[in-house]
Amino acid sequence: MDAQALDAILGSTPGERAESWHFSRNAVRALAQQNFVSVDPSLTPSADVVRALDLPLTRGRRIVFVNGVYSALHSDDAQLGKTPGLRVRHDSANRIELIVSAPVTQPLHLVYLSIPGEVPGFWAARCVIRLQDGAQLDLVEQHLGTTGAEIFGRVDCDFAIAAQARMRVSCLSDLADNVSLLRALHCNVGAQAAFETTQAHCGGRLQRIESTIGLAAQQACLRERGVFALRGRQHVDIHLDVRHRARDTSSDVDWRGVADQRARGILHGAIVVAQGADGTDAKLQNKNLLLSAHAEIDAQPILEIYADEVKAAHGATVGQLDERALFYLRSRGIGMMPARAMLIDAFCREIYAHVADEGLRGLFAALLSRHLLLSTQVAS
Repeated sequence: MDAQALDAILGSTPGERAESWHFSRNAVRALAQQNFVSVDPSLTPSADVVRALDLPLTRGRRIVFVNGVYSALHSDDAQLGKTPGLRVRHDSANRIELIVSAPVTQPLHLVYLSIPGEVPGFWAARCVIRLQDGAQLDLVEQHLGTTGAEIFGRVDCDFAIAAQARMRVSCLSDLADNVSLLRALHCNVGAQAAFETTQAHCGGRLQRIESTIGLAAQQACLRERGVFALRGRQHVDIHLDVRHRARDTSSDVDWRGVADQRARGILHGAIVVAQGADGTDAKLQNKNLLLSAHAEIDAQPILEIYADEVKAAHGATVGQLDERALFYLRSRGIGMMPARAMLIDAFCREIYAHVADEGLRGLFAALLSRHLLLSTQVAS
Protein backbone atom coordinates (compact mmCIF):
# COMPACT_ATOMS: atom_id res chain seq x y z
CA MET A 1 0.00 0.00 0.00
CA ASP A 2 1.38 3.43 -0.90
CA ALA A 3 1.60 6.30 1.61
CA GLN A 4 -1.31 8.21 0.07
CA ALA A 5 -3.69 5.26 0.41
CA LEU A 6 -2.62 4.67 4.00
CA ASP A 7 -3.10 8.35 4.90
CA ALA A 8 -6.62 8.20 3.45
CA ILE A 9 -7.46 5.24 5.68
CA LEU A 10 -5.90 6.75 8.80
CA GLY A 11 -7.31 10.21 8.10
CA SER A 12 -3.94 11.93 8.56
CA THR A 13 -1.17 13.60 6.63
CA PRO A 14 2.36 12.15 6.86
CA GLY A 15 3.39 14.91 9.30
CA GLU A 16 0.36 14.40 11.53
CA ARG A 17 0.90 10.66 11.46
CA ALA A 18 4.50 11.01 12.55
CA GLU A 19 3.40 13.04 15.58
CA SER A 20 0.11 11.57 16.78
CA TRP A 21 0.98 7.98 15.81
CA HIS A 22 4.48 8.17 17.30
CA PHE A 23 4.09 5.22 19.69
CA SER A 24 2.28 3.13 17.07
CA ARG A 25 4.63 3.65 14.15
CA ASN A 26 5.67 -0.03 14.01
CA ALA A 27 2.02 -1.11 13.90
CA VAL A 28 1.32 1.42 11.14
CA ARG A 29 4.38 0.21 9.23
CA ALA A 30 2.98 -3.33 9.33
CA LEU A 31 -0.33 -2.09 7.94
CA ALA A 32 1.46 -0.31 5.12
CA GLN A 33 2.82 -3.64 3.94
CA GLN A 34 -0.70 -4.92 3.26
CA ASN A 35 -2.44 -4.41 -0.07
CA PHE A 36 -5.93 -3.61 1.20
CA VAL A 37 -8.91 -3.68 -1.16
CA SER A 38 -12.56 -2.89 -0.42
CA VAL A 39 -13.93 -5.83 1.49
CA ASP A 40 -17.10 -7.62 0.42
CA PRO A 41 -20.06 -6.44 2.56
CA SER A 42 -22.15 -9.46 1.58
CA LEU A 43 -19.97 -11.90 3.53
CA THR A 44 -22.10 -13.79 6.04
CA PRO A 45 -21.22 -13.91 9.75
CA SER A 46 -21.17 -17.34 11.34
CA ALA A 47 -23.96 -18.61 13.54
CA ASP A 48 -21.75 -18.13 16.61
CA VAL A 49 -21.24 -14.46 15.76
CA VAL A 50 -24.96 -13.92 15.20
CA ARG A 51 -25.70 -15.50 18.57
CA ALA A 52 -23.18 -13.15 20.22
CA LEU A 53 -25.26 -10.20 18.99
CA ASP A 54 -28.35 -11.32 20.87
CA LEU A 55 -28.24 -9.28 24.07
CA PRO A 56 -31.35 -9.48 26.29
CA LEU A 57 -30.84 -5.86 27.30
CA THR A 58 -31.24 -4.61 23.70
CA ARG A 59 -33.26 -7.36 22.04
CA GLY A 60 -35.31 -5.94 19.17
CA ARG A 61 -33.36 -2.67 19.01
CA ARG A 62 -30.26 -3.64 17.05
CA ILE A 63 -28.47 -1.88 14.18
CA VAL A 64 -25.80 -3.95 12.42
CA PHE A 65 -23.08 -3.05 9.93
CA VAL A 66 -21.26 -5.88 8.16
CA ASN A 67 -17.91 -4.71 6.79
CA GLY A 68 -19.08 -1.12 6.98
CA VAL A 69 -22.42 -1.60 5.18
CA TYR A 70 -25.79 -1.52 6.92
CA SER A 71 -27.32 -4.99 7.15
CA ALA A 72 -31.12 -5.04 7.14
CA LEU A 73 -30.99 -8.82 7.56
CA HIS A 74 -29.40 -8.58 11.02
CA SER A 75 -30.97 -5.30 12.15
CA ASP A 76 -34.35 -4.64 13.77
CA ASP A 77 -35.84 -2.04 11.42
CA ALA A 78 -39.48 -2.63 12.31
CA GLN A 79 -38.99 -2.29 16.06
CA LEU A 80 -36.70 0.74 15.77
CA GLY A 81 -39.29 2.54 13.66
CA LYS A 82 -41.79 2.25 16.50
CA THR A 83 -39.50 3.64 19.21
CA PRO A 84 -40.97 6.91 20.57
CA GLY A 85 -38.64 9.89 20.35
CA LEU A 86 -36.24 8.20 17.90
CA ARG A 87 -35.80 8.75 14.17
CA VAL A 88 -33.43 6.56 12.16
CA ARG A 89 -32.21 7.71 8.75
CA HIS A 90 -29.90 6.03 6.24
CA ASP A 91 -28.19 8.51 3.96
CA SER A 92 -26.17 5.75 2.32
CA ALA A 93 -25.27 2.12 2.81
CA ASN A 94 -22.46 2.97 5.24
CA ARG A 95 -23.91 6.01 7.05
CA ILE A 96 -26.64 6.11 9.65
CA GLU A 97 -28.14 9.04 11.55
CA LEU A 98 -30.09 8.81 14.81
CA ILE A 99 -32.11 11.81 15.97
CA VAL A 100 -33.38 11.62 19.57
CA SER A 101 -36.07 14.10 20.65
CA ALA A 102 -37.13 12.59 24.00
CA PRO A 103 -35.89 10.12 26.64
CA VAL A 104 -35.53 6.76 24.91
CA THR A 105 -36.27 4.39 27.76
CA GLN A 106 -34.59 1.25 26.39
CA PRO A 107 -30.98 0.94 25.15
CA LEU A 108 -30.07 0.65 21.49
CA HIS A 109 -27.48 -1.80 20.18
CA LEU A 110 -25.06 -0.69 17.45
CA VAL A 111 -22.84 -3.44 16.01
CA TYR A 112 -19.88 -3.35 13.62
CA LEU A 113 -18.78 -6.73 12.26
CA SER A 114 -15.44 -7.30 10.53
CA ILE A 115 -15.77 -10.45 8.43
CA PRO A 116 -12.57 -11.09 6.41
CA GLY A 117 -12.52 -12.28 2.84
CA GLU A 118 -9.79 -14.13 0.97
CA VAL A 119 -7.46 -11.10 0.66
CA PRO A 120 -6.70 -8.14 2.94
CA GLY A 121 -9.71 -5.84 3.04
CA PHE A 122 -10.73 -2.38 4.22
CA TRP A 123 -14.11 -0.91 5.13
CA ALA A 124 -15.44 2.40 6.49
CA ALA A 125 -18.68 3.47 8.15
CA ARG A 126 -20.11 6.62 9.70
CA CYS A 127 -22.57 7.14 12.57
CA VAL A 128 -24.21 10.47 13.38
CA ILE A 129 -26.25 10.87 16.58
CA ARG A 130 -28.09 14.06 17.54
CA LEU A 131 -29.73 14.46 20.95
CA GLN A 132 -32.13 17.39 21.14
CA ASP A 133 -32.79 19.43 24.29
CA GLY A 134 -33.62 17.20 27.25
CA ALA A 135 -33.30 13.94 25.32
CA GLN A 136 -31.75 10.76 26.73
CA LEU A 137 -30.16 7.78 25.05
CA ASP A 138 -28.32 4.66 26.21
CA LEU A 139 -26.23 2.96 23.52
CA VAL A 140 -24.36 -0.35 23.51
CA GLU A 141 -21.70 -0.21 20.78
CA GLN A 142 -20.09 -3.53 19.91
CA HIS A 143 -17.16 -4.29 17.59
CA LEU A 144 -16.57 -7.92 16.62
CA GLY A 145 -13.92 -9.25 14.24
CA THR A 146 -13.33 -12.85 13.19
CA THR A 147 -10.22 -14.77 12.08
CA GLY A 148 -9.01 -14.93 8.49
CA ALA A 149 -7.21 -12.54 6.15
CA GLU A 150 -6.16 -9.11 7.36
CA ILE A 151 -9.04 -6.67 7.66
CA PHE A 152 -9.04 -3.00 8.66
CA GLY A 153 -12.17 -1.05 9.57
CA ARG A 154 -12.71 2.65 10.23
CA VAL A 155 -15.74 4.04 12.09
CA ASP A 156 -16.31 7.79 12.27
CA CYS A 157 -18.76 8.85 15.01
CA ASP A 158 -20.24 12.33 15.23
CA PHE A 159 -22.28 12.96 18.40
CA ALA A 160 -24.04 16.20 19.38
CA ILE A 161 -25.69 16.43 22.81
CA ALA A 162 -27.92 19.46 23.23
CA ALA A 163 -28.81 21.31 26.44
CA GLN A 164 -29.87 19.18 29.43
CA ALA A 165 -29.60 15.98 27.40
CA ARG A 166 -27.77 12.85 28.52
CA MET A 167 -26.05 10.12 26.51
CA ARG A 168 -24.49 6.97 27.90
CA VAL A 169 -22.36 4.71 25.70
CA SER A 170 -21.04 1.24 26.57
CA CYS A 171 -18.42 0.33 23.96
CA LEU A 172 -16.94 -3.18 23.73
CA SER A 173 -14.50 -4.41 21.10
CA ASP A 174 -13.58 -8.08 20.76
CA LEU A 175 -11.27 -8.57 17.78
CA ALA A 176 -9.23 -11.43 16.38
CA ASP A 177 -5.51 -10.86 15.85
CA ASN A 178 -5.95 -10.26 12.09
CA VAL A 179 -8.38 -7.35 12.63
CA SER A 180 -7.46 -3.66 12.92
CA LEU A 181 -9.90 -0.92 13.88
CA LEU A 182 -9.85 2.85 13.92
CA ARG A 183 -12.73 4.45 15.84
CA ALA A 184 -12.75 8.25 15.60
CA LEU A 185 -15.29 10.09 17.78
CA HIS A 186 -16.15 13.78 17.80
CA CYS A 187 -18.65 14.75 20.50
CA ASN A 188 -20.00 18.19 21.40
CA VAL A 189 -21.71 18.50 24.80
CA GLY A 190 -24.17 21.36 25.43
CA ALA A 191 -25.25 23.31 28.50
CA GLN A 192 -26.05 21.17 31.58
CA ALA A 193 -25.74 18.09 29.35
CA ALA A 194 -23.81 14.91 30.13
CA PHE A 195 -21.84 12.37 28.10
CA GLU A 196 -20.93 9.15 29.93
CA THR A 197 -18.95 6.35 28.36
CA THR A 198 -17.64 2.98 29.56
CA GLN A 199 -15.26 1.15 27.24
CA ALA A 200 -13.40 -2.16 27.01
CA HIS A 201 -11.05 -2.87 24.10
CA CYS A 202 -9.55 -6.31 23.63
CA GLY A 203 -7.62 -8.08 20.91
CA GLY A 204 -6.78 -6.91 17.42
CA ARG A 205 -3.58 -6.33 15.49
CA LEU A 206 -4.09 -2.59 15.99
CA GLN A 207 -6.89 -0.68 17.70
CA ARG A 208 -6.77 3.10 17.55
CA ILE A 209 -9.47 4.82 19.61
CA GLU A 210 -9.59 8.57 19.01
CA SER A 211 -11.97 10.74 21.04
CA THR A 212 -12.32 14.50 20.80
CA ILE A 213 -14.81 15.80 23.36
CA GLY A 214 -15.88 19.45 23.40
CA LEU A 215 -17.50 20.72 26.62
CA ALA A 216 -18.86 23.70 24.79
CA ALA A 217 -21.41 25.27 27.15
CA GLN A 218 -21.88 25.99 30.84
CA GLN A 219 -22.04 22.96 33.16
CA ALA A 220 -21.39 20.45 30.38
CA CYS A 221 -20.10 17.17 31.85
CA LEU A 222 -17.99 14.23 30.69
CA ARG A 223 -17.50 10.97 32.61
CA GLU A 224 -15.32 8.38 30.91
CA ARG A 225 -14.23 4.96 32.13
CA GLY A 226 -12.14 2.61 30.00
CA VAL A 227 -9.93 -0.46 30.05
CA PHE A 228 -7.86 -2.35 27.50
CA ALA A 229 -6.63 -5.92 27.94
CA LEU A 230 -3.92 -7.24 25.62
CA ARG A 231 -1.76 -10.29 25.07
CA GLY A 232 0.40 -11.76 22.32
CA ARG A 233 1.40 -8.91 20.02
CA GLN A 234 -1.88 -7.03 20.26
CA HIS A 235 -1.70 -3.26 20.14
CA VAL A 236 -4.13 -0.59 21.41
CA ASP A 237 -3.62 3.18 21.09
CA ILE A 238 -6.05 5.39 23.03
CA HIS A 239 -5.95 9.04 21.97
CA LEU A 240 -8.18 11.31 24.08
CA ASP A 241 -8.60 15.08 23.69
CA VAL A 242 -10.98 16.86 26.10
CA ARG A 243 -11.64 20.56 25.54
CA HIS A 244 -13.20 22.68 28.30
CA ARG A 245 -14.53 25.73 26.48
CA ALA A 246 -17.10 27.20 28.89
CA ARG A 247 -17.57 28.00 32.58
CA ASP A 248 -18.27 25.38 35.23
CA THR A 249 -17.69 22.36 33.00
CA SER A 250 -16.42 19.07 34.41
CA SER A 251 -14.59 15.98 33.21
CA ASP A 252 -13.73 12.79 35.11
CA VAL A 253 -11.63 10.30 33.14
CA ASP A 254 -10.28 6.98 34.44
CA TRP A 255 -8.50 4.47 32.18
CA ARG A 256 -6.90 1.13 33.07
CA GLY A 257 -4.54 -0.93 30.93
CA VAL A 258 -3.38 -4.54 31.20
CA ALA A 259 -0.71 -6.01 28.91
CA ASP A 260 0.78 -9.51 28.84
CA GLN A 261 3.41 -11.29 26.69
CA ARG A 262 4.60 -8.83 23.98
CA ALA A 263 1.51 -6.64 23.81
CA ARG A 264 1.66 -2.86 23.76
CA GLY A 265 -0.80 -0.23 24.96
CA ILE A 266 -0.76 3.56 24.70
CA LEU A 267 -2.87 6.12 26.51
CA HIS A 268 -2.48 9.70 25.33
CA GLY A 269 -4.89 11.77 27.41
CA ALA A 270 -5.01 15.53 26.94
CA ILE A 271 -7.21 17.97 28.84
CA VAL A 272 -7.23 21.60 27.71
CA VAL A 273 -8.98 24.32 29.72
CA ALA A 274 -9.53 27.30 27.43
CA GLN A 275 -9.37 30.94 28.43
CA GLY A 276 -12.63 31.95 30.07
CA ALA A 277 -13.51 28.40 31.18
CA ASP A 278 -13.34 29.35 34.86
CA GLY A 279 -14.87 26.99 37.38
CA THR A 280 -13.69 23.93 35.43
CA ASP A 281 -13.23 20.69 37.39
CA ALA A 282 -11.05 18.25 35.43
CA LYS A 283 -9.58 14.90 36.47
CA LEU A 284 -7.66 12.32 34.45
CA GLN A 285 -6.32 9.10 35.97
CA ASN A 286 -4.52 6.26 34.21
CA LYS A 287 -3.37 3.06 35.93
CA ASN A 288 -1.60 0.26 34.09
CA LEU A 289 -0.57 -3.28 34.84
CA LEU A 290 2.26 -5.18 33.13
CA LEU A 291 2.05 -8.96 33.36
CA SER A 292 5.23 -9.68 31.39
CA ALA A 293 8.74 -8.26 31.17
CA HIS A 294 8.25 -7.97 27.41
CA ALA A 295 4.93 -6.06 27.51
CA GLU A 296 4.88 -2.27 27.24
CA ILE A 297 2.43 0.48 28.16
CA ASP A 298 3.09 4.16 27.44
CA ALA A 299 1.10 6.74 29.39
CA GLN A 300 0.97 10.39 28.33
CA PRO A 301 -1.29 12.53 30.54
CA ILE A 302 -1.32 16.16 29.37
CA LEU A 303 -2.94 19.13 31.10
CA GLU A 304 -3.07 22.64 29.62
CA ILE A 305 -4.79 25.42 31.57
CA TYR A 306 -5.46 28.92 30.25
CA ALA A 307 -8.09 29.97 32.82
CA ASP A 308 -8.20 30.98 36.49
CA GLU A 309 -10.19 29.40 39.34
CA VAL A 310 -9.77 25.88 38.01
CA LYS A 311 -9.57 22.52 39.76
CA ALA A 312 -7.51 20.05 37.74
CA ALA A 313 -5.52 16.90 38.42
CA HIS A 314 -3.92 14.19 36.35
CA GLY A 315 -1.70 11.19 36.97
CA ALA A 316 -0.47 7.92 35.54
CA THR A 317 1.12 4.76 36.95
CA VAL A 318 2.62 1.66 35.36
CA GLY A 319 3.39 -1.31 37.59
CA GLN A 320 3.12 -5.01 38.23
CA LEU A 321 0.92 -7.16 40.42
CA ASP A 322 1.28 -6.39 44.12
CA GLU A 323 3.53 -9.13 45.51
CA ARG A 324 2.21 -8.58 49.05
CA ALA A 325 -1.39 -9.03 47.93
CA LEU A 326 -0.36 -12.10 45.95
CA PHE A 327 1.46 -13.55 48.97
CA TYR A 328 -1.58 -12.90 51.17
CA LEU A 329 -3.88 -14.82 48.82
CA ARG A 330 -1.36 -17.66 48.48
CA SER A 331 -1.08 -17.88 52.27
CA ARG A 332 -4.85 -18.47 52.38
CA GLY A 333 -4.51 -21.56 50.24
CA ILE A 334 -5.28 -19.98 46.86
CA GLY A 335 -3.15 -21.22 43.95
CA MET A 336 -0.86 -18.92 41.99
CA MET A 337 -2.98 -18.64 38.85
CA PRO A 338 -6.32 -18.12 40.66
CA ALA A 339 -4.65 -15.53 42.90
CA ARG A 340 -3.29 -13.63 39.90
CA ALA A 341 -6.70 -13.84 38.26
CA MET A 342 -8.40 -12.37 41.33
CA LEU A 343 -6.04 -9.39 41.45
CA ILE A 344 -6.28 -8.68 37.72
CA ASP A 345 -10.05 -8.99 37.81
CA ALA A 346 -10.30 -6.55 40.73
CA PHE A 347 -8.05 -4.10 38.88
CA CYS A 348 -10.31 -4.13 35.80
CA ARG A 349 -13.65 -4.41 37.57
CA GLU A 350 -13.49 -0.87 38.96
CA ILE A 351 -13.98 0.45 35.44
CA TYR A 352 -17.34 -1.21 34.79
CA ALA A 353 -18.64 -1.80 38.34
CA HIS A 354 -20.93 1.25 38.06
CA VAL A 355 -22.83 -0.17 35.05
CA ALA A 356 -26.40 -0.56 36.25
CA ASP A 357 -27.52 -3.53 34.14
CA GLU A 358 -26.26 -6.85 35.48
CA GLY A 359 -26.22 -8.49 32.06
CA LEU A 360 -24.11 -5.69 30.60
CA ARG A 361 -21.68 -5.91 33.53
CA GLY A 362 -21.41 -9.61 32.80
CA LEU A 363 -20.61 -8.85 29.17
CA PHE A 364 -17.72 -6.59 30.23
CA ALA A 365 -16.46 -9.22 32.69
CA ALA A 366 -16.66 -12.09 30.20
CA LEU A 367 -14.84 -10.11 27.50
CA LEU A 368 -11.94 -9.20 29.80
CA SER A 369 -11.82 -12.69 31.28
CA ARG A 370 -11.59 -14.34 27.88
CA HIS A 371 -8.74 -12.13 26.70
CA LEU A 372 -6.76 -12.26 29.94
CA LEU A 373 -7.39 -15.98 30.49
CA LEU A 374 -8.88 -15.37 33.92
CA SER A 375 -10.78 -18.13 35.64
CA THR A 376 -14.50 -18.21 34.89
CA GLN A 377 -15.27 -18.33 38.59
CA VAL A 378 -13.56 -14.98 39.18
CA ALA A 379 -15.07 -13.18 36.17
CA SER A 380 -18.63 -14.37 36.60
